[in-house]
Amino acid sequence: MPRTRSFDPDVVVDAAVEQFWTASYRATSTEDLCESSSLSRSSLYNTFGSKRELYLRALRRYVQRKQEQRVDLMEQPLTGRDLVAAIGHSLIVEQWDDASRRACLGINACIEIGPSEPDITTMLETNAADFDAMLEIGIRRGQADGSVRDDLDPHALARAVHAAFDGLQVRARVAPSDDVVHADVETLLAMLER
Repeated sequence: MPRTRSFDPDVVVDAAVEQFWTASYRATSTEDLCESSSLSRSSLYNTFGSKRELYLRALRRYVQRKQEQRVDLMEQPLTGRDLVAAIGHSLIVEQWDDASRRACLGINACIEIGPSEPDITTMLETNAADFDAMLEIGIRRGQADGSVRDDLDPHALARAVHAAFDGLQVRARVAPSDDVVHADVETLLAMLER
């Protein structure tokens, strides 16, 4: 008769999100995961199979949370420019609410993993495309309501804004204050206006 689990796998995945987000995939050892989850090595491997599989589940969980936050933002009755502003400023607020100013786990994974792990890369590409699509909705809304310039392709503009937001999160790790980064967001937004 199989033993009943005495732990919640979702809680372990949440702990793994925090561990990988703080220390990275390669720097996180199995011992680190055991310590952060309060599981034995055998329980960790019996449940998740490997560190890599737990990392994939942690990335999926992180992406799911971000998508839920995006849905909440999209439902706000904002002009297109203000929607893009809300997205950008929320990224910075979330980052500065964290004592270590961690950038997005997806950004960290793109830098660390790159194209070396195809299934992880595919997940990250899908997540990036979803974020591009959300920004494109804001930009198209802004082009329709006059709050965003309409002389550029909205898809290309969304990808450029996304790249700038990613760069701002990296820069925010060492910025002297969050005011500096919020001002950078506003400069970017000014570039979207006619």
